[in-house]
Amino acid sequence: MNISDLFNIFIRWAHLISATAWVGGSIFWVLVLNPSMKHSEISLIKKFHSQLSTEFRGLVDTCIFVLLATGAIMTFNRLTPGNIGYPYALILGLKIVFVFGMFYFIRAKRHLNFISKFSLTEHHEKPKSKGLTRFLNGYNIALILGLSVYLLSNLLNLIYISTIS
Repeated sequence: MNISDLFNIFIRWAHLISATAWVGGSIFWVLVLNPSMKHSEISLIKKFHSQLSTEFRGLVDTCIFVLLATGAIMTFNRLTPGNIGYPYALILGLKIVFVFGMFYFIRAKRHLNFISKFSLTEHHEKPKSKGLTRFLNGYNIALILGLSVYLLSNLLNLIYISTIS
């Protein structure tokens, strides 16, 4: 094992840890924290939720940076030998589209939350959306895309291993 192999192992490890932190944190946020906070009216709990949101935002931003940097390195390492076929490139392209979709939905949701904090109609009760509309908010879509990216990553790894064998 040479220094290049060790570097690639570290890059892959950093990529996987960042993806796990983001997607795992999102699963906890969407399935545990948000439902438990919906029924709380105590201002202390709401403030705690706001602080958690700020901390999680920092984690997500760090993960995005690490994922972009390590993903670019891993893509370069896999594509430069030239032995990757059409299916690998197609699935990689789909994965990249999903990743940028995740980034978009997270940024758009943050922007909407920021605007709503300073809205003049803030004191009015917000209409409660139901069903599919509520389910398709930015965080839920980002989580679904994140889980899809995990699936595509495993598929890419299988294709890569079968190609180099």
